[in-house]
Amino acid sequence: MVFFQRVRSFYIFSLGFLLLLLFASGIFAYLVSPLRDPTFQPDSANAGSLVPWLQGVTEEHWLLGANILAFLLSTNLTLILWQRWVSNNNDWLLRFINMVFAWVILFSVFWIMFMIYLLQQWLVD
Repeated sequence: MVFFQRVRSFYIFSLGFLLLLLFASGIFAYLVSPLRDPTFQPDSANAGSLVPWLQGVTEEHWLLGANILAFLLSTNLTLILWQRWVSNNNDWLLRFINMVFAWVILFSVFWIMFMIYLLQQWLVD
């Protein structure tokens, strides 16, 4: 029982860290967005950061970052749900299928949210 309490506290601590990382990533994307440049033309197909030291960061990098954040956040929340539902007396296969379904739904929702944010900041087009 002590082991599960440590695991649960680790998941909650890592969720807090991931939320802090998510918040910092959102602020970073906002600050390096080309929308901060007054000469930026939104319909000129020049998405991506205009900051000189970020010129090598392409759309694929922003998409990879969104995928990684969505994967980590959805996995962490799924593991927290798993720890909460592990005490139920349901069949293990049913619990596993429910957790996979929950992970897919969470990943999809987070990925769509991150993509909408990156599109709004003109970092991807």
